Amino acid sequence: MKNLNVDLIDDVDNEAAEQDLDVDFELEKKYAQQMRQIHPQKIELPISMLKTMIEEQISLSPDFQRRDRWDAKKQSRFIESIIMNVPVPPVFLGEDKYGQYVVLDGRQRLTAVYEFLRGGYSLENLEVWKELNNLRYSDLEDRGLAPTLKRRFIPAVLLLRETSPEVKYDVFDRLNTGGVPLNSMEIRNAVFPGKYNRLLHTLSDDTTFRELWEIPQNNLERKKNGLYANMKDVELVLRFLALRSPEKIRKSFKWWLGHYLGEMNEMSENNPNVLAEDTSAFERAVKSIKIVFGLEHAFVRPDDLKRGIKSAPLADALMVAFAELEPLKLTEEISEKLRSGLLNLMKDPTFIKSITTGTNGKGAIFQRVSCVKALVVNVANEALI
Repeated sequence: MKNLNVDLIDDVDNEAAEQDLDVDFELEKKYAQQMRQIHPQKIELPISMLKTMIEEQISLSPDFQRRDRWDAKKQSRFIESIIMNVPVPPVFLGEDKYGQYVVLDGRQRLTAVYEFLRGGYSLENLEVWKELNNLRYSDLEDRGLAPTLKRRFIPAVLLLRETSPEVKYDVFDRLNTGGVPLNSMEIRNAVFPGKYNRLLHTLSDDTTFRELWEIPQNNLERKKNGLYANMKDVELVLRFLALRSPEKIRKSFKWWLGHYLGEMNEMSENNPNVLAEDTSAFERAVKSIKIVFGLEHAFVRPDDLKRGIKSAPLADALMVAFAELEPLKLTEEISEKLRSGLLNLMKDPTFIKSITTGTNGKGAIFQRVSCVKALVVNVANEALI
């Protein structure tokens, strides 16, 4: 019996050892796969060549510029840091096409150098090199001081084209911890450039959309608006477009928005009709919502009209459902039925939960979108529109 117990123990030990080997093998596979997905390369960007590189290879497209741009004072301070040879953090570039790059992080720094080299501003508020205040780059050239800047380099990390957009997003999200961190939409703008991304910006400029979200039309006032300054207006457009088929959502809400944008960028390259169709759907939605709810009550929960706080989760459902309506056919009678129907939905605990708790979960998204779509379909069928 003693020997039998020993044999059984040995068998258990062997089995455990085999399981450990299996686990180790799976970990090695996962590590190897992850390493194949990320292709970084450290480089140095010479200031002497940077203007040409930006004009020919590195995209600083304003479509993907974060909206809180550095002023001349901040730009000047960065130029002073380069002249002093103060170590600066690396910029991160993503190779969009072979030999063509988009800026994942560091756009403000590159813009500061580029604008100065092209004569866009004069230096100001310098503390160490006060002698250079009020001088432009051409003035440095005239005085023989240009080499103090041109001999410097800006460190950079390049994610090669072989790196997938989703991985670029994840890497950038993890690296984005210093300075004023970019939010998720600002990261998507950098990682997923393309025609569909440009469409998001175009639609966010729609007059009716801005009215619904109380975003000022005036350029100066608009820059002070939180939704606009943080590109949340662009994200609201993306949410509408990406949540029209909630059953297709995979992984996390944050991941899905980026994945959808990447897919639609690629699709719009091959099928231009996609842009026109989605533009029409967006325009139907915002016009219909304005007619039914007016500007003050649009996207505001019917049980919260006194505070007047607009709800993004409620907007998801309304935008998706109202995109199916034809604004010209919306009479006051139909509008009243839609308003009353939404008020009745607010008595449903499940619906209320879908717009107040765990709102980014697939279940909550599906619940609120399907409920409002059902309401719109019923009202439309009754009115035969």
